[in-house]
Parts: sequence; C-alpha cells; structure tokens
Amino acid sequence: MKLPDIKRGIISPHRRQEGDAPDLGRVGRVRDGDSAAGDARTQSRRARGAAARKRSILVWSVWLGLGTMALIVLAISLWLVPYLFPEIDIKNIAPPPEVKVRVESKFPSPTRDEAVDKATRAVTERDPEKIATRFRMGATTPAEVVDFLKTEEARDGPVDHYDWLSSMDSDGLLMEGVLVVYKGKEKPVERLAFLTPDEKGDWKVDFAAYARTVSPSWNELLEKGADHGIVRIFLGRDVYYNGPFSDENLWTCYGMASPDMDVLLRGYCKVGSPQAEALVRLFSDERRVSRATLELQRVKDGGERQFEITKLLAQDWVLPDPPADSQH
Repeated sequence: MKLPDIKRGIISPHRRQEGDAPDLGRVGRVRDGDSAAGDARTQSRRARGAAARKRSILVWSVWLGLGTMALIVLAISLWLVPYLFPEIDIKNIAPPPEVKVRVESKFPSPTRDEAVDKATRAVTERDPEKIATRFRMGATTPAEVVDFLKTEEARDGPVDHYDWLSSMDSDGLLMEGVLVVYKGKEKPVERLAFLTPDEKGDWKVDFAAYARTVSPSWNELLEKGADHGIVRIFLGRDVYYNGPFSDENLWTCYGMASPDMDVLLRGYCKVGSPQAEALVRLFSDERRVSRATLELQRVKDGGERQFEITKLLAQDWVLPDPPADSQH
C-alpha cells in the first residue's frame, strides 16, 4: 500500500462546511442534583473493591510463602540424604523385583548354560537313534524329527545364536525357554525351544511346540477347507463380527496369526462357554498378544478364515494333560 493510502486511512474524511455546527470535541456529562449521592455510592464500591483486593493479595501471599518453604525443605532433605544415609543411591532406586512363583517339581531346573546346551544338542542332532534323548516327541517319529530339522536348516540356514528366556511355566508345567535364531535368507528366523522334564527328570525340547505343529496342515485348513483342526498360534482380542458371528452379545472375537502363514484368521468363542472363560484368564494380566494352542472348527456359512474356538488346549505351545480350559 502507498503512503497516501495509509494517510487516508488514518485521517478523518469529514471536513466542516459552512453552516455546520461547531466542533466542540468531547463534551463532559453535566452533573445534576444527584451527583453527591452518586459520588458516595461510587466511593463505597471502590472501598469494598480495595478491601477484596487486599484480602486476595494476602491469601496468595500466604500460599506462595508456604510453597516456597516446602520447596526449601525438600531441597535441604535431598541434599542431606546422601550424608545421613550413604548406602542409598537416589539416582538408582529401582522398583521391587517381580517375584515369579515357580511350579512345584521334584526335579531341579537346569541352569542357564545347561538349558542352552540342551537346546543346542537337540537342534543340531541328526542321529535318529538319539532324537528321543533330545526331544519330547509325542506321536512324531525320530525320522520325522530329523527330516524337519534338515529341512529347516536348508530353508533358513544354520543357527546364528541361542538366547536363554528363563522360566516359562504354564498350565502346571515346569518349562525353561530358549530362543533359537536361524540366520535366514532375508531376515533372522526364530523358533522357541521349550524344555520340560520327563518322568525321570530329564529335560527335553518339546518338538511339537518347536515345530509349531498344526493338524491338519495350514494348507488343509485354509485351501482345502478342513472342518476342524488343532493350531499353535498367536492370539489377540479382535472386534470383527459378521456372518454367523454377527451378534457380539453371543460371541467373543479373537485374531489369530502364525509365523508360518501370511493371513490373519478370526476365532470366536460362545459367551459364557468354558473356552471363553479360559481365554479371559489368559488375558487377565492385560497382555495384548499371547501364544496359545487351540482346537478349531468351522461353522456353517462362516468365512474361509473364520472358526469357532471349541477348546483352549494350552496357554502356550506345549500341551498339558488335561487341556488348559478344563483345569479350572
């Protein structure tokens, strides 16, 4: 904007013409006969306002004084603590350690080094005659275990390292966990070696949990539409309701995933059923995702990836006896 424009903006455009009334500027209000009473009322209001302001100032002054004294006392206390209690390190005060209650057992647990050594010997074993001394196999044959280990190594390369996960007791079972990390082709591949003691106290790796065994296979369940199956999956709460599972007052929804497939499945429990109550207990510590072994079945008109959860078999991937949802 040019300078003349600015000037026009701040100078009044009105110019007096001949015959206009004189410009008297601001005209003060003429006092009338009630001016004395008005003055008295005004002075009274001013006095009351001044008194209120004084009280407010006094109250705030007291609070500020108390706050200042409290800060001074706190600062002096923090300064004196190292001298009065030299054994206390203020900067490194940690919360009380979490106490883990172990499952009672007559068998001593392996040490960290022993657990890692047992997992290493099991994963690298290729002699069918020694497989039974390394693994808790269930219905799997030694030849099938060796074949799986060879296939895993050919697919994901040799083991890169082992990480001890300490005690992982679940479902009344005494378990030690070791994370086995394969090098992988594009990124590391992880598997869990759960060590449990047999009837003689010999700690072995649970093969079904290590292989994440699914029965029937994922291909049978998802591609060929098998009616039911037993799966080892990661489980988390979900809110997807449709088809025969549309009524969320009758069903509870869970998302199900496995490292061995790329799709997300949905599992549904009937509200109030034993399996629904068992899953509520599974998430009672507010965890968002948990491992679980489930029994599933298809429901008429359900989607390809929708299943009813008919039983929680284990709160992890190692099967107890009896199943988890019948233990309470």
